[in-house]
Amino acid sequence: MISLKKNDKIIIIAAIVVLVFAGVAIAMYQSPKPKTPPLSTTTTEKSYDVIWTMQNGTLNTISEFAGKNSPYQGTVVIPEANVKRITFNMSWVDDRMTVFKRMGLDSLTLEVSMPDGIYSFTETNKSAAVTGEGTISFTIVKDIIPPDTTVKGENEKDAQSKLNMYDDSWTDKDININVSVQIGEIRILKKIRDKGNDFELHITYQYYQGVLKEDTTKNTGEDTNFSPDDDPWVDQEIPPYMSMIISTGCGRYV
Repeated sequence: MISLKKNDKIIIIAAIVVLVFAGVAIAMYQSPKPKTPPLSTTTTEKSYDVIWTMQNGTLNTISEFAGKNSPYQGTVVIPEANVKRITFNMSWVDDRMTVFKRMGLDSLTLEVSMPDGIYSFTETNKSAAVTGEGTISFTIVKDIIPPDTTVKGENEKDAQSKLNMYDDSWTDKDININVSVQIGEIRILKKIRDKGNDFELHITYQYYQGVLKEDTTKNTGEDTNFSPDDDPWVDQEIPPYMSMIISTGCGRYV
């Protein structure tokens, strides 16, 4: 029978202890449970191209009277932005013509001043012989073309609220209108009886309206849940029984 030295016995006992601890550790070891993935708070904004389309608008017709001593004065407003052009069409019929309807023809003058003070005009025309009809037509054209652009939003309604109106210099601001009359009658009694003339003023306009079209190639999002060092899926903690084996040095080779 082989006789073991004392040192050999100690080594064998130590080895047996290490194997026992290793077996226990293997039996008790469980894979780390994954953490429950956090709810994503990613906010994604959609990108929309702005397409400018020309729209038509009309204001209520002004039916008023312009007196020889009291011109008509009033204001109108346009609710839309990006107005490209506005047209004023005024018409009337002389109600007191004399002598074969060729004498005593009234003349009416239309004066318009826009809110920005840049655009204004004054036009005068005389009633036509026989029919007594008169008209004035004038169009103001603004040199604007909204640029191509994009806006972002969580949805179309959100993006629409962020859309820049581009040009609102006439929007909801007073347009001043003045209509005066010059009596054509030269005979005193007839001229006294002629107080002025009725007229109608029609106002139409065109403006650019932005229509949104989603661009799916430019959608962006940003996720700020985790720092670069975070790993939300794996728990990196070392089981306590493994820490015990390592700290005691039982797992080391002698």
